[in-house]
Parts: sequence; structure tokens; C-alpha cells
Amino acid sequence: MKVLRQIRPTPEQLTVINRQAKGVLVVRGAAGSGKTTTALYRLKQTVRYWQRRVRDGHMLGPVRVLVLTYNRTLRGYIEELARADITGTDVQLTIATFGKWATSSLPAHTLVRDNAKAVKLRELGKGLGLEEAFLRSEVDYVLGRFRTTELESYLTCERAGRGATPRVAQATRRRLLDEVIYPYAQWKADKGTHDWPDLANEMVDQTPAGKYHVVVVDEAQDFSANQVRAVLAHLAADHSVTFVTDGAQRIYPQRFTWTEVGLTVGPSNSKQLSQNFRNTRQIAAFAASLLTQVEVTDDSAIPDLTTCTANGPRPVLVAGRFSAQMDHVIAFIKQLDPDAQESVAILHAKGWDWFDYVKRRLVSAGLAYVEITRQSEWPSGPEQIALSTMHSVKGLEFDHVIIVGLNEETMPHGAEAGDSERDAHLRLLAMAAGRARSTLRVTYKPDEASDLIACIDPATYDQVTQ
Repeated sequence: MKVLRQIRPTPEQLTVINRQAKGVLVVRGAAGSGKTTTALYRLKQTVRYWQRRVRDGHMLGPVRVLVLTYNRTLRGYIEELARADITGTDVQLTIATFGKWATSSLPAHTLVRDNAKAVKLRELGKGLGLEEAFLRSEVDYVLGRFRTTELESYLTCERAGRGATPRVAQATRRRLLDEVIYPYAQWKADKGTHDWPDLANEMVDQTPAGKYHVVVVDEAQDFSANQVRAVLAHLAADHSVTFVTDGAQRIYPQRFTWTEVGLTVGPSNSKQLSQNFRNTRQIAAFAASLLTQVEVTDDSAIPDLTTCTANGPRPVLVAGRFSAQMDHVIAFIKQLDPDAQESVAILHAKGWDWFDYVKRRLVSAGLAYVEITRQSEWPSGPEQIALSTMHSVKGLEFDHVIIVGLNEETMPHGAEAGDSERDAHLRLLAMAAGRARSTLRVTYKPDEASDLIACIDPATYDQVTQ
């Protein structure tokens, strides 16, 4: 599958790429502004700067470089791009998810299984009256934001970015700590297990054998505060660090402020990317209509629709039974020009066995595909159809995006405005839609439709009933 990338940076991106100053740079970019591409160009330039310092005798080599992504699929995509640009025997390049970086840096740990964690949290939190998904999300938020010794700070913190409902009063926070979080920590200790927030805490305290001169953290809005603290703990005295972020595309409960992780971020060390060069005007308008209904935080980069220059067909919503939805999908793919080698992403909120029927239909139609969810290597074969969860395409882009099965079973239904889980799913849908360069399709079953369908501005799409 081909890797889509921009060949010539825009003037806006060049202000980021060519900045040579040491220290920390925060790049805040709206959807479609080429954050990842810009970060990779900046990575190339910054590594060359540090290589010159080694050659000129200002420091001893090698130049240690760390690139962190938020999931394995994006890691494989970025590695495909970065390995060709970052060369030289004087460079040690590490490209990893935070989890892979942590597990390879720390002594071996037994990690608690997700299903065991879910069962234990459900048991501990059954008296709190909170929805199960929200309870798990809130626990991860607390353990990711605060150090183990500072969990009491949760009682009085501002929960910006966590939605307006359900309201978590101080009395509920107290009970969450005493009845869920502290007992959960004791349960893990008794079993001799750890979870991912524990590894972030250990990475903060670790004394690394070698520290990094160059670091890029992509999609930083979905990193926790403790993960960012861990990155900062592994920096050389002189360093160049780039955090690429956009709170409007946050899909995990990781909201924190730069100040609380020990960074001062202001006009001198932050840049904004606002020009959307990926999407057509029509796709950008569709995605932006979803973000008008979520909580806006000060780290959000709201898309500027006026910067889109390309026009294309309006997104299409396809209503019908799933077999009819796939009839439409197959027909659309088959009418594409095979010589153009245009990439197609078929996305689903859950993935895994939800894709079984999609796979059977593609095979029967003679259409080759690859699965990219959680794959650590970017596929190098000739297939141009990718199957993925919506989460796993964050940071990627495709010529055509088809989101299938947007039903209440797989996405929230009936939640009130301001609900934290609903906000997260609106951001997720907007992010997934924004992966498309040329066309976008969303399919659903009318009598089982997710309530997110009603959140899309009808003026931004065409309706098809199969």
C-alpha cells in the first residue's frame, strides 16, 4: 500500500520545519494541516543539525533520536517514511509507541489483562452509580494525569476536556479514590501485576543509560501527563523536542496542561498550523460539523474551512441493511480507475470480527485488501484497500474513506450533549472522516443508527438509500 505524503511543504509548515532553536516546540495543528508530515520534515532537519554538531566536535556522538506515536499502526506508517530520511552511522533512531518504548526500557513486568481490569473495576465501582465505560475512562484519566504519590490532587483539579456530564463532584471523586483507585492498586500489588499507567510512572523515575537529543511526539494530545513526564525525564541536557498536538482530535481521556508537566509554552516555542491541504472543502465541512458540538479546550485547533482549496463530491450517507451497504461499497470501489492506484480505507468503530462479512464480500468481488489495525509494519504489497478500526487510522490519510456500520451497537446512542463518552465518539468520527482526501462515505442501518448520524449537518452530505 502506498504511503501518501506531501512533497513540497507549505510556507506555514516551513516556519516549523526550519526552526533550529534547541528546547521544546509545541506544534498545534488543525485536522488536515499536515501535522505528521511537518513533524517528519522537522525531524529530518533537526537530526541534520545535531549531526553537524557531532562532526564539528561540539558533542560526542551518536545522536540519539526518539519518535513516539500513539499506536502501532501509525508507528509503522511513520517508520516507513522516517527510515529513508534519517541516515548515518552517527544516529541511533528509535521509533515506537509509548508502550513499546516503556516495555523495552524497563525490567519485564506482568501486565494485567484488559478484561481482568474491566471486571475488577466493575466490581469495585458498582456502588458509585457510574456507567461502566465512563468509570474505566475516569480511572485511566486519574492514573495517567497524576503521579502515584499525588493522586489526592484529583479531588480539586479542573477536569477540562472530560465533558460536562456526568458531573463528578468532590464527594464522588473521594469515593472513586477510596473505593476504586486505591483498592485497584492494592489488587495489582497483591497479584504482582502492573498496568500501562504504572509503566509511565516507572519511566518517569528511571535513570536511563542514554538520553535523547532529538524527540518527536506525534498526536501528543492522546498521551497522558505521566507519559509526557517520562519523555522529559529522558532528555539530554541539550535537546530538541517537538510535541505535535490538537485537542480537537483527542479521542482518549488524557487532558492535562503543559504547566503541570513542568513546561512553559508560549508564543516563542509554539506554532499553529491551520491550513487544511488534505481534505476537499466538502469533506472538511462534514467533519467540522461534528466538532461544533464538543467541548473546546485551549489546546484545540479548530479547522479553518476557508483554507481548503480543493473541491470534490459531497460525502455520502448510505442507509440500508448491511448487505445493501456493502453492495454500494463494492460498486463504488469497482468503478475506481485501477491504474490510478488510489487507496481506500474501510473503517469500523470496533473492527475484528465485525469485519468478517466485509472480508467475505471483498473476496467474492475479487478485491484484494490488507488489515492495518495494530500492525507494526506498514504493508508493502500492491493492495490498495485497507481494513482498520477508526482509532487505528489516526494520523494516516487515504484517497477514499468508507466508514461502515455506524450503528447504535458500536457507537453511543441517546447520550445527552456534553457527555464525555459522546464527545469522545464525535471527535473519533470527525477524525476518521478527516482521513479522506477525495471522497467519504458513511453507511448505517436506519432503524439501528447511532445518534451521531443526527449530529452531522444535513447540508454537508448527500443521502442514498439502498
